[in-house]
Amino acid sequence: MKIDAVIMAKSSMWGNFCVAGIDVDTGKWVRFVSYEKGEPLADYQLMFVNSGGSCEPLDVGRIGIAQRIPRRNHTEDCMIKYSPWLKMGIMKLEEVLKLHPAENHKFIFGNANNYVTEYEMQRFRFNYSLILIQVEGLEIFFENNFLGNIRGRANFIYNGVKYEYIRVTDTGYEPDEQAGISQKFRVMISSAYLVMSMPVKPFRGRYYKLIAKIFPAS
Repeated sequence: MKIDAVIMAKSSMWGNFCVAGIDVDTGKWVRFVSYEKGEPLADYQLMFVNSGGSCEPLDVGRIGIAQRIPRRNHTEDCMIKYSPWLKMGIMKLEEVLKLHPAENHKFIFGNANNYVTEYEMQRFRFNYSLILIQVEGLEIFFENNFLGNIRGRANFIYNGVKYEYIRVTDTGYEPDEQAGISQKFRVMISSAYLVMSMPVKPFRGRYYKLIAKIFPAS
């Protein structure tokens, strides 16, 4: 089976990429993974054979799917076939929003924290792990984590509620590891569309919310 999907996020994950898109025929989310365990994709798996180069957000690709492998809240996961990816074009964000409008949730993944607990996962019974939302007052900044790695974080307001310290995995907002934390900077964006994701497994009992892609609003 092959589907045409507009790529909405290509975020860093364990040295590879978590790639998510929207099926242009159904308007529904899909996450492309390798193997049944839902592993992220290496860059060589994301190459377009007809145009050269790896897929990027807003590219429309024709992608072979071996099978759908929903797991817990990751109902969108699809295991790719090892077949060539074809680039079918590029969409503007305005076109994507007609296909899949910004979603309206009371809270982002059930609460106003930067994580969801195991108890909340059981209580809310999430059947999704990807959302597209519009936020205001987006502030992006960097800091050292407990392992000494520089990581991006963000604060913003959604539906009148302030969210703080949300992890940013968008590769377009990565610090220069060689330059060090002294080169950190803050980015302020008045309004933006965010692709947000939630992991399938917890870290120390918490499912941390992730900003997989940032699209500044025009």
